[in-house]
Amino acid sequence: MLWNRTAALALGLTALLAAGVAEAQPRRTRAQPADAIKIGVGHGIGFLPLYVAADLKLFDKHAAAGLRLSLQRFANAEQLRRALARGEIAAGAFGLTAFLRARDGKRQAPEEMVAVSGITTLPLVLLTARREIKSLSDLKEGDRIAVPSATAPQVTFLRMQAERWFGGEGWNRLRTQLIAMPHREAVDALLAQGSVAAYFASPPFTQAALKNPKVRPLMTSVEAAGGKTSFLILASPRAVLAAQPQLAGVLSKAVDEAAAAIRKDPRAAASIWLKYEPSHTLDARAVEAILRELKDDFGSGIYGVEAMAAHLRRAGRLQEAPASWKDVVAPVLARGEGS
Repeated sequence: MLWNRTAALALGLTALLAAGVAEAQPRRTRAQPADAIKIGVGHGIGFLPLYVAADLKLFDKHAAAGLRLSLQRFANAEQLRRALARGEIAAGAFGLTAFLRARDGKRQAPEEMVAVSGITTLPLVLLTARREIKSLSDLKEGDRIAVPSATAPQVTFLRMQAERWFGGEGWNRLRTQLIAMPHREAVDALLAQGSVAAYFASPPFTQAALKNPKVRPLMTSVEAAGGKTSFLILASPRAVLAAQPQLAGVLSKAVDEAAAAIRKDPRAAASIWLKYEPSHTLDARAVEAILRELKDDFGSGIYGVEAMAAHLRRAGRLQEAPASWKDVVAPVLARGEGS
């Protein structure tokens, strides 16, 4: 199997960060010393561009003399959130939904969160191993859908698709069928074709499950959102950016150069990931194969803001949806690609 306890922890923490790093708001922020800028990260293959940037010293390459950026690993989303609130780190990882909700109602305030770089647009895929299930409409009331947690991005994408196809009533029924389950357990349950009829997967568990010929995709996050969507981004409070105006430029340039390095040499990138997150069974060859498949899903662009914000506003989860994705990013990012 491609997964083990280490890999499960890695992807679980990635999902936690994507789902809820910023659900509670920073009470205050303070600028980092100019020579000690720390960037908060979690665990998982989604953080690879930051590992590559650190390993190849790309932060140093793009920073002004005397400015030093380094990564600080956190065991869970709550620890990272608290460190950001205390000003111990200058930027942290967010999922798109968590980011939009974190900044809601705080426009132009010092604590307003601003996107300073994309990290990845890793696609999420709803899988099934049952021949009779061809789409969401084939799921019966007793069929369970495994998701990493109740606040995971997978839940939002399911809701977007269900409401588009069936309306609010369809989602009200579907939401009662969700079951929170760790990735490894979800894959095992899916393959056993027991109570779990579908599993909303993320890499590398998507690739592991699809090795079984019985498993096939039902829908993707790209289909639900109408385009690719940021899975993880880096964001900073506006007060930090006022004190460190070059931060967004340094991070976005380093991430883009790291993304290019991943595309150019996925084997070397795989070795870097395993250096930062060792695994006994997820070897370099397996990681390299995954990176070749996901080669275009890393970079500084921020995607899916407008579609996600509109959905959250309709669902009553945002007070105000930004008119454009450019309204939520640092100026240097607004000159690049996004949606």
